[in-house]
Amino acid sequence: MRMTFRKTIVALCLMAAPMAATAQSLIFHLAGGEKTTIQLPATFTVTPTGDKLVIDAGGGNVVELAKDEVMCVTYRDAKGDMNGDQRVDVADVSTIVGLIIGAGGSSLPATAPKNAEAVDLGLPSGTKWANMNVGAEKPEDYGLFFAWGETTGYTSDTSDGRSFDWANYKWCNGSKKSLTKYCNDASYGTVDNQLTLLPEDDAARANWGGEWSMPTYDDMCELLDNTTSEWTTQNGVNGRRFTSTRNGNSIFLPAAGFRLAASLGNQSMVGYYWSASVDPSGSNNARYLYFDRGGKFTLSNYRNYGCSVRPVLRK
Repeated sequence: MRMTFRKTIVALCLMAAPMAATAQSLIFHLAGGEKTTIQLPATFTVTPTGDKLVIDAGGGNVVELAKDEVMCVTYRDAKGDMNGDQRVDVADVSTIVGLIIGAGGSSLPATAPKNAEAVDLGLPSGTKWANMNVGAEKPEDYGLFFAWGETTGYTSDTSDGRSFDWANYKWCNGSKKSLTKYCNDASYGTVDNQLTLLPEDDAARANWGGEWSMPTYDDMCELLDNTTSEWTTQNGVNGRRFTSTRNGNSIFLPAAGFRLAASLGNQSMVGYYWSASVDPSGSNNARYLYFDRGGKFTLSNYRNYGCSVRPVLRK
């Protein structure tokens, strides 16, 4: 099956539908009201060829689209692993849309999960904390792991080929002393004195859009200063519940563990949650919230670690 349309792109949107028991599908909504639905029984490949996009779902199911015609993409549990992380999620569709619009085109608007909420903990700054992690669909989901300052996340599946080490870290030239961004000391790399993540490098903003962002170190300190916490289990998942001393509202942070090199560490035992802040005493470290069964702290760790991200909304 080959289809070619040439219409002007009007808008881009992404709608993530619930998991379906029927065949997986990816639906391209075209200018003029047409739809092209691609059934995905197994895997698919997307290849940009000139001003066209060729989607091959196997079994002779091949669709060819002009890059400038797609108005919207609807994703329904598509089994196509575009980024090699052994899972399929919104990031895969983002890759598809990126290929459609081509370099320099419009960008895909990030969207928070439909169950995401901004919880008012009565904090003095007015900052609200999300009820779930980036990459999660409910509060007890672990979500994704991100190296600090990177916006592509990875699951707990360490067979995905991503090694969380300095050789693969985006903001260095292969070592912890060759930083290329977010550095205030020449002994660690190129100095730019930028010690808080810019929006384009903020995993919360990149994945959820809107005004969501990663919490700063000060945000994390404010959370700890104005809540009590207890180690607990929610729907079978270990973690810490932080309850406001001001209004009684609470958030649950699952103990997702961390990723380092090709390993997953201490899942269900500890939580590692990145802030948006570099440690000014050592630029190759960033500050994070740590907790386990015994307590909670703000600490610093190497930026190449894969840690969880919990978004916030500032007043």
